[in-house]
Amino acid sequence: MMVNIEEFILNASILITIIYLSAFLHKQFLVNLNNRMKVLIFITFSILAGWSSMFFGIHLGDAVIFDLRFIPIIIATLFAKKPWHIVVVGTGIGVLRFTFGISEAAIVGFINMLLLSLAGLLMNKYLAQWSFVKKIIFVSIGLNVLNSFVIAMLGVFPLQDYLRSIIPVAMPMSITLSLFLSWMVKDLAEESASKKDLLEKASRDPLTKLYNRRAFMRFYEEYAMEKEKCSPLAVSIIDIDFFKKVNDTHGHVTGDLVLQRMSELFTENLRSIDIIARYGGEEFVVLLPHCDHGAAEKAMERIRAAIEEETFLVNGLQLQVTVSIGVATSLNVEMEYLINAADKALYEAKNAGRNRVLSYEWDNIGKEQLVKKVQQKFSALENHIPLNK
Repeated sequence: MMVNIEEFILNASILITIIYLSAFLHKQFLVNLNNRMKVLIFITFSILAGWSSMFFGIHLGDAVIFDLRFIPIIIATLFAKKPWHIVVVGTGIGVLRFTFGISEAAIVGFINMLLLSLAGLLMNKYLAQWSFVKKIIFVSIGLNVLNSFVIAMLGVFPLQDYLRSIIPVAMPMSITLSLFLSWMVKDLAEESASKKDLLEKASRDPLTKLYNRRAFMRFYEEYAMEKEKCSPLAVSIIDIDFFKKVNDTHGHVTGDLVLQRMSELFTENLRSIDIIARYGGEEFVVLLPHCDHGAAEKAMERIRAAIEEETFLVNGLQLQVTVSIGVATSLNVEMEYLINAADKALYEAKNAGRNRVLSYEWDNIGKEQLVKKVQQKFSALENHIPLNK
C-alpha cells in the first residue's frame, strides 16, 4: 500500500485554497464585520475544508481511503476564540461524513472527529500560555498521533497496512502539512489584523482619536444611500467658542489637551451608534442615525451643558469653555443639503450670542445659496483655510 502523492497534493491544495479564500474574503470585504458573523464564517469554512478533504480522499489502496479532515480541527484548536468553536467544527465535519453514506466507517469517522475536537478543546484551554511555536508543534503532532491511534484502535485499516503505510508515510506528511497550514493561517491572520489597524488609523484624527472628516463623509454617504428606509437622521456641527483665545493665551499644547478632553465628553454623552468626527480645527460634526429633530436637540443640549459645567484642568490651569451647536435633521432638510443646513444653524447660534444650540429652519434660505455655501465650505476645508465664525 503506497500513498498516492498526486492525490495528497490535490487534497493539500484544496485546503490551502479554502484557507486563502476565507482570508481573502475577510481581508477585502469582511474586515468590519461583527464578531458573531466572523465566528460563523470561520466555523463554516473550517467544516467546508474538512468535507472537501473527505470528498477528495487519498487512495492508499483499492479499498482504503485516507484524508486530511482533521487538519481544520488543528487550526480551530490554535485559533478559535472560544473552546466550543472547536467542538462545533469537529462535530460538523463528523456529521458531514454521513453525506458519503451511512456505514460503519462513517460512524467511526464521526466518533474520531468528536474525540479529536474534545482533545483540541483541552489543548486550547491548557496550552493558552504557551508560545505559538511550542503550541503549533505540540497540537499538530498531538492531534495527528491521536488521529492515527483512534484509526488503529477502531480497526479502520488492517493493522499491518496501518503500520506499513500510515505511520511511516502518511502521518509525517500530514504533520508537515498541518504545521505549514497552521503557520499560513497565522500569517494571514496577522496580515488581516494589520490591515484593519491601518484602516482604523487612517480614519481617525491622531489628536482626538475621533473619526476624521473623510471617514465621516463615508458614513454620511452610506446613510444617505439608505434614506429610502425613511429613518430619521440628524447632523450636528459643534464649534468651540473663542478657541483661538485659548491657543493664543495658553499655547497650542494646552489647546490640544482641551480638545482631547472635549472629545471624551462627546463620547460619554452620545450613543455608541453615533458617528463623531473632528471636522477641522476646533470644529466637530456628529451624525445621529435614527434620531428625530427633538431627540437630536436634546442630545446636543446635553453635550453643551456638560461642556459648560466642565472645568478643564490643564497644566495647573482651570479653564471654562463653551460651545455653539447647529442641528439639522433629514426629515426637515433634503439629504444633500443636510450638512450645510447644520452649519448655517451653527452660524446663527454664534451670531445669537454663542453657547447655545440652534436648529435650522429650511425655509430661511434657498437651495442655490446652500449649494454655494457647501462649495465654499468644502473648498476651504480642502485647502486648510480657517473659516471665521
